[in-house]
Amino acid sequence: MQFTVSRGSVWGHKWRSSPFFIVSAMAMALFTDVFLYTFIVPILPYILENRLGLDVSLTQRMSFALLALSAVASLVCSPFIGHYADKMSSKKILLLGSLAAALFSTIILAMATSTFTLFFGRFIQAIASAFIWTVGYATIADNVKQEHLGKTYGVISLVVAAGTSGGPMAAGILFEMGGYWLAWSSAFAIIVVDIVLRVLMIERPKTQPGTPRGDDQDPENDPLLPTNITIVEEKKGWHFYTYLFRHRQFVCGAMSYFVFAILISSFDTTIPLHVRDAFDWGSMMSGLLFAALQGPGIIMSPLCGWLKDRYGTRYPTAAGFAILMPIMWVLGMPGDDRFPGVNGGNTGQIVYAVCVTAVGTFSCLLNGAGTIEATVTVDEIEARHPGIFGPNGGYSRALSVSSMSWTAGAFIGPILSGYLTEHVGYYEMNCVI
Repeated sequence: MQFTVSRGSVWGHKWRSSPFFIVSAMAMALFTDVFLYTFIVPILPYILENRLGLDVSLTQRMSFALLALSAVASLVCSPFIGHYADKMSSKKILLLGSLAAALFSTIILAMATSTFTLFFGRFIQAIASAFIWTVGYATIADNVKQEHLGKTYGVISLVVAAGTSGGPMAAGILFEMGGYWLAWSSAFAIIVVDIVLRVLMIERPKTQPGTPRGDDQDPENDPLLPTNITIVEEKKGWHFYTYLFRHRQFVCGAMSYFVFAILISSFDTTIPLHVRDAFDWGSMMSGLLFAALQGPGIIMSPLCGWLKDRYGTRYPTAAGFAILMPIMWVLGMPGDDRFPGVNGGNTGQIVYAVCVTAVGTFSCLLNGAGTIEATVTVDEIEARHPGIFGPNGGYSRALSVSSMSWTAGAFIGPILSGYLTEHVGYYEMNCVI
């Protein structure tokens, strides 16, 4: 006797497999990832000095080592994750596996009493993060039409910004209110919500590669590509990446993502020290400046996403970089005696705060540049050459490159800005960035 179960008999199948719920689950997954990644920052000195018993002089060095470990692990793992994810017709097992790894790493980090366990927990966390950024974005790309990608990635950028800000805020406040374990309780609560959403999510049947997902295709993606549909040999291994990098749309997207990451991450190491030395501001004012840097994204990200859906990513991204150049130049002037015109009275403080807010406002034009271009490039290539990236498409591999470009930029940014500020000067650093 054979039993079959229809889709309709699965509880809540319609809404659990809807694009809205799937995208919401992936947004929560990305929120959880950045929340956990930044959560440890304000309590790391306590962990290193009180739980591990390290000397205070080693705190800065150990913090940088943890950051470097996360970046290197993500850079090494991302291409392999993308490769194997594209071989699997269902990505839910990878999403659940990355969640299990995130939970395991969080437990290890919370209970760490030695340097080895702390670094091991951070290493596992970095691998789990690489999975969710690659597979999560690929899952979103599978379920969102091309004409809605900009708005969707705009909302995702908003959610990621909320997680980036919420992690340190929750850790710092709860640590001050109730101590170490109360702070960690918020991290485990976020993971529980993520578990519920990922378990409930039901993957939709995947469309065949090459099926058009939108009407707006950019013919300038690669003028060498023929306009007629032709069947070609599947691109495997390194041939996939070399073929993809022949398309300037994809390359420009990855480079834009890399430069954007350098720009945004450079503020992490420079704002607190500069405002302390130039304006004698403390941690509260530094926190308000970071809020001004990320706050405009709450309003602007969906609007910029709509703009990219309507006009493409090329012009908004180019406009974003063009507008940010003079802002970054002026940003380096307050506190520099060579520019007395912007340093009289409170003028320098006002100019600096306005420029930081302006960077947060116009940088929204750069959100999602790498991920959108990667997704659109894969769509257009597969529309012209069905099956060129295999039966499951090439989203994961293409998005893994975007993830690597962002990770590399976010790692280089603080190092470059810190080195230039210390050896050349804050104004010169801003000119270089």
